[in-house]
Amino acid sequence: MASAPISPVSPTLDCPQTDLLNALSAQWHVHRAILCSRSGFFDGACSNAFREANNRAIDLSDDNEDAVEQMIRFFYHLDYLNEPKEPRPTLFRHRVQSDARRRLPKKINLSAINDPLLEAAGVYAPLSPLSPQSPPSPVESFGSPDLFEKRPRSPASKRAKTPPLIPDDGSDYDSYDEEEEASHTVETHLLLHTQVYALAEKYDIPALKALARQKFEMAVACNYDSPELPDAIEEIYCSTLDTDRGLRDVILELFRSYPVLASTPDMLQVIKDLPSLAMELFKLERGIPI
Repeated sequence: MASAPISPVSPTLDCPQTDLLNALSAQWHVHRAILCSRSGFFDGACSNAFREANNRAIDLSDDNEDAVEQMIRFFYHLDYLNEPKEPRPTLFRHRVQSDARRRLPKKINLSAINDPLLEAAGVYAPLSPLSPQSPPSPVESFGSPDLFEKRPRSPASKRAKTPPLIPDDGSDYDSYDEEEEASHTVETHLLLHTQVYALAEKYDIPALKALARQKFEMAVACNYDSPELPDAIEEIYCSTLDTDRGLRDVILELFRSYPVLASTPDMLQVIKDLPSLAMELFKLERGIPI
């Protein structure tokens, strides 16, 4: 009989076919078959005569818990940071505007109202029989057939502008502005991608390593001015070997595209603390192969 699907992040799951991954403050039950098929390290730890193979528990307390959780998520979904996003409201700006336009008051017909100034000037006075050639009054010409003939349009600068679209309550517009502001504060996860990359190298997970590099490259291209970037660079140069060029080449290409990054105070401090980064930037500036 097939077993029920098991969540890889459930802390209470217990099953004979699962192994226990222990961190400092979290535990994960994972299927041994999935664990060994994704990682060469875990395959060796569970298959040979090691302590982990006997007690069915692996200690990961030295690793970052968030990175471990994303690694386990990758084991089951071949992806990480793929939580479904909350559905956004279906009310868009153009719908708000159209609703506001429908709620605008109707135009008032002013043709039946006499202007006091024109009335004082005698415009609305009845025509004298001695002056049949005098121009008709605006009231008389209103019903003239010539009024409905096509006439040249007035210049755009002289046309009346569309009145402002202000709905009855400004809640729709306020919520829209809040969504726009929230869209600019999206987490970049630069540091988390570097930690997942280092974890994939440590536990021999080539597919996760390539995915973490791809995600980091895309995130840093869109958020090269993120305040999280200095910490991510420090993590890269402290958690990977000098020969591992996966993320280091991405960082050097970033400095090549945006040289002004090296002039920020936080980045200058990182360069001072990382001699290997300073040497690579020197070679990059001089055109020396790295």
